[in-house]
Amino acid sequence: METEATPRKVHKKKKKRRQSPLQIVLVVLLALLVVVGGVFAFLYLNDRYQADRLKAIIAADTYREGVTIGGVDVSGMTEEEARTALAAAEEEIAAGIYFNFICDGKAYLADSSYFDITFNAEEVLAEAMNLARSGDLDTLEAELDDIRTNGRNYELTYTVEPTRVEEFVHSFADTLTTEAVPASVTVRTLPINEETEAQDAVNIGLPEDGSITDIRDIFFDFVPSVDGYGVDVAALMDTVTARTASRDFGDVEVAMANIPAEVTVDTLKENVALRGSASTSYESTRRNSNRVFNLQKATGLCYGVVLQPGEEFSANTVLGDRYESTGWKPAPAIIGGGSGTEDQPGGGVCQISTTVYNAVLKGDLEVVSRRNHSSVSGYIDGGLDATINTGTIDFVWKNNTENPVYVFTWVDTEEYTVNCQIYGQPFPDTFDTIELSSELVETIQPGPAVYEAQSWITSPFWMVYKSAKKGYIYKSYATYLKDGEVVETREIATSKYNAHDLTYYVWPGYIPGTPLDPAYEIRETEDGGTELVNPALSIPAQTDAAIQ
Repeated sequence: METEATPRKVHKKKKKRRQSPLQIVLVVLLALLVVVGGVFAFLYLNDRYQADRLKAIIAADTYREGVTIGGVDVSGMTEEEARTALAAAEEEIAAGIYFNFICDGKAYLADSSYFDITFNAEEVLAEAMNLARSGDLDTLEAELDDIRTNGRNYELTYTVEPTRVEEFVHSFADTLTTEAVPASVTVRTLPINEETEAQDAVNIGLPEDGSITDIRDIFFDFVPSVDGYGVDVAALMDTVTARTASRDFGDVEVAMANIPAEVTVDTLKENVALRGSASTSYESTRRNSNRVFNLQKATGLCYGVVLQPGEEFSANTVLGDRYESTGWKPAPAIIGGGSGTEDQPGGGVCQISTTVYNAVLKGDLEVVSRRNHSSVSGYIDGGLDATINTGTIDFVWKNNTENPVYVFTWVDTEEYTVNCQIYGQPFPDTFDTIELSSELVETIQPGPAVYEAQSWITSPFWMVYKSAKKGYIYKSYATYLKDGEVVETREIATSKYNAHDLTYYVWPGYIPGTPLDPAYEIRETEDGGTELVNPALSIPAQTDAAIQ
């Protein structure tokens, strides 16, 4: 049997479509863009993360993990939380700051409220908060890791002063203590001389029997100090101060003991030193009893004057007005600008002001007002005198030291001297003595003779009213010495003493230069009249009536 053959279906293979090179390049570029974009995206996100992380680390308002202050762990705390935590530590420290004074079987507790305590909490809080606040992220994270691992501990320190402890000590010590009595000093007054109505400042000096060796014991009454008994607060406070400095708080044993007075006679005498001393002679005028009387009255009034710091000594104030009604006697005083003298109440007191002036200069005290006489005085070198006159001319000086100044003046009737000693605080270390000197720098010659017509004189009588007298200019100096060596020399003052022309009183109508006959020279008498100077000359007898 024949079969019909079935034809087989033949499948043809499709040919793959081949991509062009351009397509391949585009695909590769697209892939690269995807990769690069991913990288950039990753880097961007990573940088963003790191920046945010860096910002968060720097801006954190809490303390880093691992930070302790004064033993208090403040990790993760805000500054206020940490401050509150440290307050408890401060209270614990303050609780150990106290002194328990044990005295006479009783205890007196001065707790921390009597001290001023200052902690460094604010300083260390700020310093600790500043940890890991600068640098890049890696640096900060490394620092944070180190802080977590190794920790950062800040010491809580303090300063302490026992500001109110002394007040507390007095609260109990004063009731147990008899205070020491310091030494004191007063000026020793002299008996009043009934005649001069002033202190009897005559012949002051050390006794010959040697019973007194310090002349200050004649001028002053020194009352010795008396020691106290009880709590020596000053010594106790020295202990408190020392133990506070070493932080050695706790019990303090307070002993009762004698309390020496801080001011003794010896310490008083250290500030009552002789600053200036001066002496002038009145030997040439010792026979003028009125002048000697005035000297004694003046020294008695000046004796023992005390000047507090800044106070002034006025000679006219201390001596008062010089009138006979106020107890002064007439004695020679300079008149006419130095041309002559006449008896005036209080004559001679300028010797007192001059003597005091020299002691003031030697004491380095401040001269406020001083004038020299119109002519050189016989009892002191030119340039070193000081004149006074009631109501017009005064001698004033000032206590320019920090302690009282004491003035003592007296008359020595055996040596015929006027004396002054000034006491006060010692000189500074730069000098120990002041010496005075003066020099004549110019002599002023008198001018031609002067003729003054007087209606009460009749021709040919005449008289000498003023004798010719030279004038002088002096400069005075103070030389400061230390152990005998000159430190410096200072000029004190320039003093001018007047020159005086020879002056005649003549009759009206006299022609100047016409010779004056010595036979007709007259002078005043004590009773106010006149008499001939040369009565032995051969001239007709004249009466006062004819002369006047």
